[in-house]
Amino acid sequence: SKSLDLNDEPGQMMTTQQHDVHRYNEAWVDLNRELQEVSHAGLGAALDALHHQQFEQGFVRDDLSGLQRYMFHHAEDEQRYFAVQFNPARTMRFNGSGLVTPPPGAVRVNDGCFLCLENIQWQQRGVEMGFDIQVDDRNYIAWMNPYPLLPGHAVIASREHVVQMWRDGANQGPGKSLETLLTDLVVLASRLPGWIGFYNGPGAGASIPHHFHYQFLRRPAGYGAFPLEVAALRNNKAPGEKSYPLGFAHWRGALDTVTHTAGGWIVDWVNASSSEYCALTANVIAIADSVGEVDLYFVPRDQVRSRSPGMSGLIGGLEALGELVFSSDDEKHRLHTGQVDYRAVEQILAHVSVPI
Repeated sequence: SKSLDLNDEPGQMMTTQQHDVHRYNEAWVDLNRELQEVSHAGLGAALDALHHQQFEQGFVRDDLSGLQRYMFHHAEDEQRYFAVQFNPARTMRFNGSGLVTPPPGAVRVNDGCFLCLENIQWQQRGVEMGFDIQVDDRNYIAWMNPYPLLPGHAVIASREHVVQMWRDGANQGPGKSLETLLTDLVVLASRLPGWIGFYNGPGAGASIPHHFHYQFLRRPAGYGAFPLEVAALRNNKAPGEKSYPLGFAHWRGALDTVTHTAGGWIVDWVNASSSEYCALTANVIAIADSVGEVDLYFVPRDQVRSRSPGMSGLIGGLEALGELVFSSDDEKHRLHTGQVDYRAVEQILAHVSVPI
């Protein structure tokens, strides 16, 4: 388990902040020991246990009881549909619930990044806790989202402070390599069958673009297939059909096969297409089933079109799947007065589409 550096000299009395860090480290080790035991039943069981602990501690603020879901079907084809969730608690996610100025003895690192462990300890007064996860030799921490989109909403963030972008042949700047981004997303999805995992690039729904992270959500019982999943099945049966407003590529198969096949194709496509766009980015979505098959979706995006008229929030991975998130009073009014329908959702998504 990870721990924070006390930075105290032997024989010196601990300051209040050092004492708080010491207590936080002890609590972290104890919680992670418990979660490691639970994880023998699967990573999903550990994340469920972490969610329960964080809800009991008061860090997770929303139980999703206020969420309402609306379905909009195509006028001539019931098999085509979109969803909109009205999730009023999401309006509070940018209000801030933690400290902005560190207490005496604490250090603000990486401009106060909300996904850096060193900041989280003092920002959230020791209440927010995470679970250490490794993919090969790469370290991640699973944190619970205080205002979730769906049950079990977890942010799986790099332990290292790395920006939320990829490096490839056309982009040698900061960030993880595109191959690593895809591999780790698929591996984590394979450990979480029944969950939806996605990467939102900068300008493609990432609300914290300066720290690399994935998001994972448990598919609620009775939800069925998301519209993007339905479109992928239709396209497999009729390859020439354009039944979805976003351009996307889709692969299905065993973990290693998908990672290799999709990874090579995506890297080649990005290298060939980057010059056509101001700043190429993407939503990448991975969903694994209980028999070891993985579906991977690549939805290219352009950072100059991160938003769309008709929607106040960002368009990220859940929206790319075909479920928009509305949270404002104006959006609620539009839903209740019939101003939102299949065509309106289609236009919102089409506005940010990049051909593939």
